[in-house]
Amino acid sequence: MNRKQKTEELAVNSIIVLLIFIAFLLVSVSATAQVIDDNKKIENKIVRNYKIKQSFKNFYKDVFKYSTLYASYSESSPLFTPETYFVTQLGDVIDVSPEKENDYAISIGLRKIARMDYENRENRFYDGTEQNASLQSNIGNVKGLEYLFQYSQGRQRGRNFESQRYLVRYIAKWWMAKTEVQQNGLINLDYKAADLRLRIPLFKKFSLSIGGAVRTHLPYGYNPIDDYLSTNNWWDLAYEYGFQDIGYSIDYDYDGQYDDFDWYWINQEGERVADTDLDFRKNDYTDIVNNYNRRELDAIGTLGTLSGVVGLDFYHYRDNFWLHSWTSVYPKHKHLYGDEEFSYETFISKDDWIDYNVGLITGWNVTKKLGVFVEYEKTRFWDKNLVYMKAGLNIKL
Repeated sequence: MNRKQKTEELAVNSIIVLLIFIAFLLVSVSATAQVIDDNKKIENKIVRNYKIKQSFKNFYKDVFKYSTLYASYSESSPLFTPETYFVTQLGDVIDVSPEKENDYAISIGLRKIARMDYENRENRFYDGTEQNASLQSNIGNVKGLEYLFQYSQGRQRGRNFESQRYLVRYIAKWWMAKTEVQQNGLINLDYKAADLRLRIPLFKKFSLSIGGAVRTHLPYGYNPIDDYLSTNNWWDLAYEYGFQDIGYSIDYDYDGQYDDFDWYWINQEGERVADTDLDFRKNDYTDIVNNYNRRELDAIGTLGTLSGVVGLDFYHYRDNFWLHSWTSVYPKHKHLYGDEEFSYETFISKDDWIDYNVGLITGWNVTKKLGVFVEYEKTRFWDKNLVYMKAGLNIKL
C-alpha cells in the first residue's frame, strides 16, 4: 500500500470516526432531551396531582368541614285516649276506640349550620328534632355556605307523616342566596323556594335585604269538595267510591205508623259500615272527602309564584343580654306557571296579599340567679299560619 492509499484510508477512517462521534453526540443529546422531557412530565404530573389533591382538600374544607351526618330512631307510647263506644239503631254496642299504636320517628340528615352565640346545643348528638332560628333569619353567625338536608317519617298521635327539608344558604357581606325545599306532613305545608337578595349592613347590628323569591306550591286556598257540593248531592260522591245506601223506616212507638226514616250504608264488599246517614258522614265519608280533595289537588299540580321580598334583621349579643329579631315581608306577587285558574291570586282576587315571617329571640340574665327568655316566630304563607312561642324564667337556688 503506497503513501497515497494510506492517506486516503486514513481520511476515510477519520470521516467514519467523525460520523460515529456525531451520531453518538446526537444520540446522547436526544437521550438527554428525552430524560429532561420525561423528568418534566413526571414533575408536571406530580404538580398536577398535588393541585388536584389541594383542590379536593379545599373543596372538602369549604363544603364538608364542620358538617355532621346523622340518623336517628325514636319511639314512645301514644297519648291516652278514653275508650269510645257506638250504639247502633238496634241497640248493639260497638267499641270504636281508635287503635293505639306507638308514636315513632325516623330521621336521616346532613347539616352544616353555625349556631348563633345564644344557641346552646340541646343534645350531645343530633337527632333531627333540632330547631335553628338562624335558618329563618337573613343573617348568620358566619359568612359563607350553610346547608341542611333532612328526611323524616313516622307516626304522631295516630297519624302517619312524611317530612323533608333541603336548604342551602350562602351569606356574603353584600348579598345572600337561599334555596329551600320543604314538605311538612304534619301541617300540610309543601313548597319550594329560591331567594336572592341584596344585603345592606346598617349600623353594625342591623341588616336590610331586598330582592325576590320564586316559590312553588300547591293550590292553597282552593277546596275541591266545596266546588263538588255546589252542583252535586253529598251522597253522589259516596256512590262514586263504591258505597250504597239502603233506606228503612222507623216506628218508634210501635203503633203501626212510621215515625221516621233513615239509610244504612254498605261498602263494595256488601259489608254494613254505618246504620244511619249521620253515622256514615261522621266516619267513612270523612275519608272519602279527604281522598277526593287529594286526588283533585294532585290533578291540578304545582303552581309557581314570583314574590318581591324585603327583610330587616337586628342582632345584639352580650353574655347577660341578647336580642335577635328578623322580618321578611312578601308584599307583591306574580303568577309564573301552573293553572292560573287555581292560583292564590285568583282565589283572593288580588296579587298584593302580605306573606311574612317574623321572629324574636331574647334572653336577659337579670341577676346572677334570675334569668328570663322569650322566643316567638310567626309565618303566614298563602292561607297557612304557623305560630311558635316559648317564654319562661330560670331561678338558680
